[in-house]
Amino acid sequence: MIGILSNNIDETFLQKLDKPYTIIDDPSNFVDLDGLFIDWVPKTTEYEGAWMEQASLLQTFIKSGISIVIFDRFFSLTEKEVKWVKKFNVKLFEPAINSDRIGFDYLPEWINNCNFVENNNREYDLVYSNEQLEYRIAEFEKWIKDYSRLFPDKKVAYFTNKISEFKAEEYKKDNLILLDTPVYAFGKSTIALDNEKSYKIGHLDSIVFFAMKMGCMPILPAKHKYFHGLFEGLIAHDLQEMNYYVSALSKVKNVVIEEIFDRLKDEWSEFLVDHATDVIRNCYE
Repeated sequence: MIGILSNNIDETFLQKLDKPYTIIDDPSNFVDLDGLFIDWVPKTTEYEGAWMEQASLLQTFIKSGISIVIFDRFFSLTEKEVKWVKKFNVKLFEPAINSDRIGFDYLPEWINNCNFVENNNREYDLVYSNEQLEYRIAEFEKWIKDYSRLFPDKKVAYFTNKISEFKAEEYKKDNLILLDTPVYAFGKSTIALDNEKSYKIGHLDSIVFFAMKMGCMPILPAKHKYFHGLFEGLIAHDLQEMNYYVSALSKVKNVVIEEIFDRLKDEWSEFLVDHATDVIRNCYE
């Protein structure tokens, strides 16, 4: 039996992993386990209870001799924690191609399928969503804020849970529209922004795939160099180039999204749930 602890894994993942093992996802039933998989969460207010639970389970099972796998989705394991768990041969994964941490193997954030909404009736030309915008504020202002100011004929909207009144007013003056709900269902296109570290280590936030599944065409900043092949023909070096994609390609966004998903299935299958479950399953054999 394999115990699964996660706040981010859905039923599809569990069903695919449940062969040939019996999967238990209720920690109260973690008895006589052969292995343990933890989708690690950070020690933040949002995940406070989950962090305490995962830490307690790790303390309970780490010396038991069972195989333990940790997927550090948020890059939140500290160097001290990594050194400690590696003493017990815990297998570590993270979603970064060019990791700057020792002891981790690459496992991207996966998606369950390549289905998407084909609705063309969209109100906004460009949208962006991030619950904690402060971590990507420089890139947001470079690509979204400046684009909205320089191309006032385009309707641009964004969503975030954390923004100061001062910033909200500043963005409003640049024609940016703040919505009270995630925006991808209302936008024709988006851009896969991240911070400088993510560009450097090759981490692609899976929210870009969520946007695509909602029928929103992705544009990739050129700094995301590790993923140019996946988003071929949609690489933006500047705002003028991004405006071309927003203006021209968004008219055929469904075709563009389908081409990306086809490329993902044929050449970038490491992003699919089948690859993730194969990799994790092999850790228990």
